[in-house]
Amino acid sequence: MIDAISDQFARIAAVVFFVIGLIISFEVVARYVFLSPTSWAEEGARLLQLWATYLAMGYVLRVDGLIRITVLTGAIGPAGRRLLELLALVWILVFCCFAFWLGLEVVIESIQMGRATATMNQVPKFWTETAIPAGFFVLFLQTLAQIWRQIRTRPDDSDPAESAVDMTI
Repeated sequence: MIDAISDQFARIAAVVFFVIGLIISFEVVARYVFLSPTSWAEEGARLLQLWATYLAMGYVLRVDGLIRITVLTGAIGPAGRRLLELLALVWILVFCCFAFWLGLEVVIESIQMGRATATMNQVPKFWTETAIPAGFFVLFLQTLAQIWRQIRTRPDDSDPAESAVDMTI
């Protein structure tokens, strides 16, 4: 279920990134060809970029797209890699809780204070700030799914190349 949600948000993010490209292209033409820049393109693209980036986080975790430092994991066996993977997922889970909570506090404060951007458009700040708790909530759910997969997978279900015994003499 959460995989489907992460996949759908990734598709939405891909479309949003395409739209950002269109917006920026429009702005370039408006500014340099017609000498009439817009007041909304840069701010709108930034808002959309925040949403697309945060909504895609769950998908990136699901497809193993996060940055990893493999110096240590290459030197230990499958059981050690599995343990490190679980520890990393638990750390992501804890971080998601903090980011969600703190992000939600910022959103609530922005709504209460009526904060807006310091631009001509006066876009409410919570429009961009809401992307943080939303994205980290999706990442939290995806992390739970990944932890569940790690726990459910038996050590002998791992990649055969990882569990192969070196038989050279």
